[in-house]
Amino acid sequence: MSGEAASPAGGATSIDGTKAEARPAGRSPLLIVLFTVFVDLIGFGVVVPLLPFYNRSFGGGPAILGLLIASFFLMQFLLAPVLGRLSDRFGRRPVLLATLCVTTASHLILAAANSLAFLFLARILAGTAAGNLSVARAYIADRTRPEERARGMGLIGAAFGVGFAVGPVIGGTLVPFGLSAPALAAATLAATNLVLAAIALPESLPPELRTVRGAPKTAGLGEVLRRPSIRLLVLTFLVVSFAFSTVPVAFPSLGIEYFGFVEQQLAAIFVLIGAVQIVVGVMVGRLAKRAGEERLVAFGILAMGTAMAATPWIRDVAAYVLLVGLFAMGVALTMPLLLSLVSKRTPAREQGSILGAAQAFGSLGVVPGPLVAGFLYEQVSPAAPFLVSAVLMGAGFLMTLLVYRESRRMTPTVATISARSMRRSPGRDVIEGRPARR
Repeated sequence: MSGEAASPAGGATSIDGTKAEARPAGRSPLLIVLFTVFVDLIGFGVVVPLLPFYNRSFGGGPAILGLLIASFFLMQFLLAPVLGRLSDRFGRRPVLLATLCVTTASHLILAAANSLAFLFLARILAGTAAGNLSVARAYIADRTRPEERARGMGLIGAAFGVGFAVGPVIGGTLVPFGLSAPALAAATLAATNLVLAAIALPESLPPELRTVRGAPKTAGLGEVLRRPSIRLLVLTFLVVSFAFSTVPVAFPSLGIEYFGFVEQQLAAIFVLIGAVQIVVGVMVGRLAKRAGEERLVAFGILAMGTAMAATPWIRDVAAYVLLVGLFAMGVALTMPLLLSLVSKRTPAREQGSILGAAQAFGSLGVVPGPLVAGFLYEQVSPAAPFLVSAVLMGAGFLMTLLVYRESRRMTPTVATISARSMRRSPGRDVIEGRPARR
């Protein structure tokens, strides 16, 4: 952590006695960061509902579909902590710009794909760039007070939802013009975001808070597990992410088999998921203040587990849609709030590396999920991936109860870390773009 304290002049003084200038509040840059998340999820929202059809067009089955999805999350797992550490050292802005370049390239390759090899290349590059989600979360942490952190992470969840909602609309609208058309549209959006970010996105991490060459090694996966304050949170994120990752294989495959869904109908299901995430993501900050973040995480996991356990037994489209909505609500509550809790227990100097490590744990859970889902669906039964996920959600629910009990013991310590981080990080903006009070 940096050793800064607020100065009477409105700047800050670091532990070596140098004065750091407070940044002007100006217009909040958070919308650009949220747009970056939106563009990432546009790509996901465009591709995932259509991926079964891309896959089939080149002769792949559910198992290959699982490999395609897993390749994305494997790269996210490998690159998220690396990108987080780079952003702690060089700043958030250059890392976000670089990953937007890779995102644009991945969509262009998908548009030109004429074989499974190109499909895999496109998904690998997209997963590499998707590691920037940890950097976007670190940017939010840089710009928000601890009491606003849940709302900030919730807005990232809402940006996810917009991507989920708009992506399938783009895909469903453009797919009559060929499978390359949706990918070209996603590439155009990514390139637009790159230009906007290059012009208007300021750096959120001041030089005095960055890690430097020769500094103690930043937190890695092993270090995260050795920290009692966040260990149980990241393990919960790992378990829930594994359970969640069966969805891109299980839900579309079930919809096609049970109800004969075509491209536009599958896209509509993802629009529903996105719409629910938008609504819940916008409300999550207020809900967290009223009910508590740990309670909402437990409720979200319970909702996801219930939906997964019930879905394979229904044969009614309306019930299927309701269960998809229940699952989406659980995701919108659980994922951002788990990472909000991690962020609030992390010093300002380590936000990128710790959130990158947490994202890596989530990706580690997600990597085998689609493979397991594809295998279980093909070799056991359509119900098998849903039931395995439901059992894992049950384990995650029990872990959240332990998190809640642990949080009640740790509250004074977490408050101290948050207060120090805010004193030592001058010029932060809250979500609305106002300067933090000193």
